[in-house]
Amino acid sequence: MSDHTHAPSAQRQQAMTEALRAWDPEAEVSLEAGTGRLMVMTTLPTERVIAILKEAGEHAEAGESEPHGRKAGQCCGGCSH
Repeated sequence: MSDHTHAPSAQRQQAMTEALRAWDPEAEVSLEAGTGRLMVMTTLPTERVIAILKEAGEHAEAGESEPHGRKAGQCCGGCSH
């Protein structure tokens, strides 16, 4: 049964990755199982990442250390779930 414990998180991570890759084919998403912290590597601006994730049914916001208004080409890297 332990193999199924991480299935919802893996499915959510895959869904978020697919949603972001529609806009940035090289986007990478990782989700820390214990904290729910989401790490996103993309060239998309932070606000766009948040909007895409919200459209996918996720609640996301920039982490405290991540300023809003990042320019395209910079890593968001700090969305919190």
